[in-house]
Amino acid sequence: MKSDRLVDIILPLAIADVYTYLIPEAMPYPQIGMRVLVPLGKKHIVGIVYRKHEGDLPQNIRIREVLQVIDQQAIVTAEQLRLWEWLSQYYMCTLGEVLAAALPSEIIDDNYSAATTQYISLSPAYLAKEAQEVLLQSLQRAKKQAQLVEEFLRLSDSRFRVERRVLLEASGVSGAILRTLIEKGIFLEDEQPISRLRQYTGSTKAAHTLDNQQRVAIEQIHKAWNDKTVTLLHGVTSSGKTEVYIHLIEEALQQGKQVLYLVPEIALTTQLTERLQAVFGKQLVVYHSRFSNAERVEIYHQVKGEGSAERGKVILGARSAIFLPFKDLGLIIVDEEHEPSYKQQDPAPRYHARSAAIMMAGWYGARVLLGTATPSVESYHNAISGKYGLVEMKERFQRLQLPRITMVDLQRQYHRKEMYGHFSDPVVFRIREEIAKGKQVILFQNRRGYAPYLQCPSCGEVPKCPNCDVSMTYHKGNNTIVCHCCGHSMVAPRICPKCQSEYKAQGFGTERLEEEIQALFPNARVARMDLDTTRKKDGHQRIIDQFAQHEVDILIGTQMVTKGLHFNDVSLVVVLQADSLLNQPDFRSYEHGFQMLEQVSGRAGRTGAQGEVMIQTFDPKNPVFDYLKKHDYLSLYTQQIEERKMFHFPPFHRMIVLTLKHRDAGRLQAAANMLHQGLQQAFGKRVSNIITPSVARVQNMYLLQIRLTIESTANIHRAKEILQEHIAFVQQQSAAKGTMIIPDIDPM
Repeated sequence: MKSDRLVDIILPLAIADVYTYLIPEAMPYPQIGMRVLVPLGKKHIVGIVYRKHEGDLPQNIRIREVLQVIDQQAIVTAEQLRLWEWLSQYYMCTLGEVLAAALPSEIIDDNYSAATTQYISLSPAYLAKEAQEVLLQSLQRAKKQAQLVEEFLRLSDSRFRVERRVLLEASGVSGAILRTLIEKGIFLEDEQPISRLRQYTGSTKAAHTLDNQQRVAIEQIHKAWNDKTVTLLHGVTSSGKTEVYIHLIEEALQQGKQVLYLVPEIALTTQLTERLQAVFGKQLVVYHSRFSNAERVEIYHQVKGEGSAERGKVILGARSAIFLPFKDLGLIIVDEEHEPSYKQQDPAPRYHARSAAIMMAGWYGARVLLGTATPSVESYHNAISGKYGLVEMKERFQRLQLPRITMVDLQRQYHRKEMYGHFSDPVVFRIREEIAKGKQVILFQNRRGYAPYLQCPSCGEVPKCPNCDVSMTYHKGNNTIVCHCCGHSMVAPRICPKCQSEYKAQGFGTERLEEEIQALFPNARVARMDLDTTRKKDGHQRIIDQFAQHEVDILIGTQMVTKGLHFNDVSLVVVLQADSLLNQPDFRSYEHGFQMLEQVSGRAGRTGAQGEVMIQTFDPKNPVFDYLKKHDYLSLYTQQIEERKMFHFPPFHRMIVLTLKHRDAGRLQAAANMLHQGLQQAFGKRVSNIITPSVARVQNMYLLQIRLTIESTANIHRAKEILQEHIAFVQQQSAAKGTMIIPDIDPM
């Protein structure tokens, strides 16, 4: 066996190692990053060539051969492989898991085919105008044929070519008539590849002129980039950060660089796409999970530089866009950098796109701009400690006032019986006022569905998910109850099986608010934006367009409406259940609650008069509301950073949460005890007690957790190695057989 013909292959599986295969002598040696077809057991599977194998193999191992080299050139770049390696090492997952997340499945499965369409072209014999006149003369008695030829000549481009479907629709004649003309040799038919993506056909215009604050911000950003890769742009809501981004993108493009513009929510790509296309036109591509696999493959190749030279220069996308094959990345913008949505939860890799972006920048020699009105505590700490540059925009564009914050004490309102369903009297009054003025209103409730659960008023019975330890959310529109953990759904029961009483809906979500608001304001045009109304590919686009065009008076939404969206006529924002944002069993609850409330408040009063935010709460004296009323992020940060330091939380300590899963509660407990004992011996007081999460069973798997906190100055790589050793040891024990142990690095 020739060792110089051995290669290591990454397979899209959750296996700990790469597999080594032999390249047959007759087969051309593949480049790193090419796809190959290899045998695995009785199956054939596509993998990526990772490296030339180094070192000797044991003599008793049979090395199987690569079956086929699929590609003519590498489809995965060296920089992508470097990112995969870092994600695998840092987030303690396998290269196979990274591969499965990084590439569209049609690339992995090698079943992608370009979209095609049939084109009709004119025979060369009839290209001259005189020949066309003779042709039409000869078809005088065949009126349908003449009609089709005339329509073709009207529609055809400079190549005398028309898409078959378009020609038949425009002419109104049958396919049989067209076939007759093809048989006569007048028309030719051929198949051509086309794009699956919507093509921008509009014109472009120059970016808006910057105001003084924006010009100063750009100057300061460039100055910070002189000696720092990463700069934090802390700008209040509606300060004009997006326009700063646009001018920085222009500069990068002038230098021949690519730009990655990350956003946390797919909803944000809707408005931004229109705004960026107006300046960058066809250079902009959008990438996120709502695209089909085939569409994502096409975008993948565009970004790699295959196809039109003008496309794939500016990439606007959600977190998965970090996996694209950039050619010459010069700038990464992480908009709303504080958002937890940048952190992937399940499945692995459980990466944070912001962290990945910062690592990527170093490999490409790119610069990173983190932008937000409400920085994460970690990012702001890095900025004021000098690790990142810091630029601040403290005023709204055109010196507009930040919205005033009004607290509504729900205890008082309920005591006085001044409630209309879940709306207080002051809120109803203000909504009525603003609608009468022709203004728009946003209602924010961070829970979808009609009600969090159904409950029997007689015996207290609550329908629960058969797979998870959670109550099922009631969706009135389709009369179902749904588990928001595993997706299990069923027809909503009407009668309690224990006592035969009728179930009652408890609590409220966006669907119930929609019903109540329509009853309170029957003449108002109401829309709802949540996961249920935006499942379809263009769901976000449709709702945002309707609201932007003032076809909707009141928009009800979850966190989708809280950030990044710009509407001219929103004068009032109402937060329905603020307490639920602040009372989470998480050390970040105040930080996340403030961020969400400040962001949603920023949707009000973005043009003209000062906007207003009304917050319904049972706890108006919560200190977070004091910070919010003053739009005082710095005080919130100061309070939070002192608390983090005191209790050994990030950024002063690194955190790793180990989640153990098993279908058998006894085996799970045994595995947890074993792992906990070993970790305590290795890490001492850095290890928490065994934690039962608030949802202790998901998809019929019981869950337990162990939290490990490590000083930020400690050797995190060595800590992970020790952790991996203990995990491997526990999983090898018969008492813990079948236990899944999932590490989550830097959990959100």
